[in-house]
Amino acid sequence: MVVGSKKEILSLIGEAVKRERLRQNVTQAVLASRSGVSINAVKHLESGSGATLGTFVLVCRILGKDSWIRSFAQTEEISPVEYVEMMNKARRGERKRASREVHQ
Repeated sequence: MVVGSKKEILSLIGEAVKRERLRQNVTQAVLASRSGVSINAVKHLESGSGATLGTFVLVCRILGKDSWIRSFAQTEEISPVEYVEMMNKARRGERKRASREVHQ
């Protein structure tokens, strides 16, 4: 579980990107050019002041940090028994989506 405010989490991510960029001795301008994003996008990402997910992905790939991206996309494996139970629930018409929020 990630603990912290949105701002704190964005700052941690930005610091990690900056640390890796400096470790590789790459300037923000070079990273931006290689990533195909603006230098301002790199600055925003590193400062934690907001960047798109797309910018994060492009920058991570150039820095060779695909593992950072994959860590977000990990899925839990399910056993064959759990899969069969899930399929049986689907056949019985059990809920597949959350209901819409009811305003009172």
